[in-house]
Amino acid sequence: MEVRCPRCGRDFVRRARREGLAGTLATAAGLHFFACQLCAHRFRTWQWSLRHTAPSIDRRQYERICVNFPMSFSADSGGGNGTTLDISMGGCGFKTEPPPAPGAVVTLELHAPGLEHPLIVDAAVVRSVRSIYTGVEFLRLSPKEQCRLTQFIASTLTDRRLKNDEDLRTGRLGETDPVPQVR
Repeated sequence: MEVRCPRCGRDFVRRARREGLAGTLATAAGLHFFACQLCAHRFRTWQWSLRHTAPSIDRRQYERICVNFPMSFSADSGGGNGTTLDISMGGCGFKTEPPPAPGAVVTLELHAPGLEHPLIVDAAVVRSVRSIYTGVEFLRLSPKEQCRLTQFIASTLTDRRLKNDEDLRTGRLGETDPVPQVR
C-alpha cells in the first residue's frame, strides 16, 4: 500500500520515529508514524505489513538528498563560497574553507540547478563543522523561498525516483540498492 501525506497528497513520506510507550504500543498494533518530506506534516496510518526496525543512526526528520551545486554564505564574522553537498527541507550541508563557526547564524544563497535565481535562506544556524564540511539547519525562509525550496526538493526526488525505476527496468543497481558483497 502506497502511503501519501494527508495534507499535501504527495507520496514523498518517510517513516518517523515513534516516541514514548504510547508510540511503541501503537507501532506494535500496526499504527505507524510517518513524516512528509515536503510539507513536514507528521501523521499516523495503519500498515499491517510493516515491521519496526531498530532505530537508525540518522535521526533526522528529513531525508538528505545528495546534490552538487554552488552556494555562498554570509555571517557577522564574514562569508564565503562553497559547494552544496546535500539538502533537505530542514537544512543542508556544504563544503567551504574556512567554515563558519558552530552556532553561527548565516544567510545562504543556494544556486540550485533549474532555478532562475538563487534560493535565499534568510537565517540558518551552523549545527556541525567537520573539517571543511558544514551542516546547517534552516531557521527562516520567506514564504516564496519556502515554496521554491519545496518545488526544488519535489523535482529532485521525482527525478531520483524516475532514475531508480529506469535502473530497475534495465537491471542496473539503483541509487538506494545495496551493493552486493563479493566473497
